[in-house]
Amino acid sequence: MLTVLKSRPEDLYNISVCHKLCFKNSLSTRLGMPYIKKSFEWFLQKNNCFLFHVIKQNIVVGYCGGFIPQYIGDGSTSGIMQYTMRKAIFGVILHPWLLFHKEVTDMYPLILKNIKKKIFKKKNSEKKTTPVAAFDQRVGLVVIGVHPEHRGSGIFQLMMHEFEKKAKENHINKLVLSVKKNNMRAIKAYTNQGWFIAIEHNYTLEMYKYIQ
Repeated sequence: MLTVLKSRPEDLYNISVCHKLCFKNSLSTRLGMPYIKKSFEWFLQKNNCFLFHVIKQNIVVGYCGGFIPQYIGDGSTSGIMQYTMRKAIFGVILHPWLLFHKEVTDMYPLILKNIKKKIFKKKNSEKKTTPVAAFDQRVGLVVIGVHPEHRGSGIFQLMMHEFEKKAKENHINKLVLSVKKNNMRAIKAYTNQGWFIAIEHNYTLEMYKYIQ
């Protein structure tokens, strides 16, 4: 039996284990468990984020995290990057070759920008003055994973339903996600759930879904 649960701090280790199994060769996995756990912890620190997971026989077999921007320029990537920076630096110290990992080199400009923010603790007054109504409200699908031994058993569909439920609870009907162009399996899975390709970037696709 599959059960969807709201994630708590004590669940983060088991969620991180599931993540490692889902993405064995990803940068986050190579940075180590402390980094993975810290990145999931970010979702529990903010009122405009949520994280839930699916268990089967007390084993985490899936997880999903969402983010609701609060102002123009508010992004989950920068938020997670700043929150996990110390753990990321420690992971790179232990594995310095990760500095040349493609996921890192592609984000060098963003990494430098966030390092400056972290050092100088620069505050952007526009964040406080930009009204929520001034931009397109949306719920972003930030992280999702299904245990490789349990794929095809309805876990993905169950989490998509729960994700949409979270959006409805926040009275938002636009869902957004970003997926790599070469991840055909994920693109097909999202398309089957009613998502469509809205914007094409160099290496990624931005997909949307509107719910009632």
